[in-house]
Amino acid sequence: MKLVDYTGKLNNHNEYLQTIKQLENKCKYIEYVLVNEDETKFIENFESLIISLELKNNWWGTKSSHKNKVYKIKASHEIFKYLKQFETFCKYTISNNGDIVEDTDFGINDIAFFDDKDMPLLFTTTHEGYITIRDDLL
Repeated sequence: MKLVDYTGKLNNHNEYLQTIKQLENKCKYIEYVLVNEDETKFIENFESLIISLELKNNWWGTKSSHKNKVYKIKASHEIFKYLKQFETFCKYTISNNGDIVEDTDFGINDIAFFDDKDMPLLFTTTHEGYITIRDDLL
């Protein structure tokens, strides 16, 4: 299994929903990073499933100059049902004017999904439009 750059491949809702379904079948826990401290709805909705909270400046796909709150959350059917309401994590396109990143209703917080061996299934650097996925989910 290897990680594959999936940037720009989840730009539409149907592709996103298919990926969420695959993640739900394999995911044991999620890491959710508060890049935007005001976007706390996800954390508030699943507070009872929080396993841990750490301040980090390094998480899958990102190194930051300052520390952010990284929540480890037990995966559940309710979380994946909640995630299905969003258009997608982020949109990334390439044009003659350069790369274009479009925020979606998901917001800009980063999210990562892990299997029972603590290996990443998918992770985002949402505000930059980057998505990385494990090849066995393709």
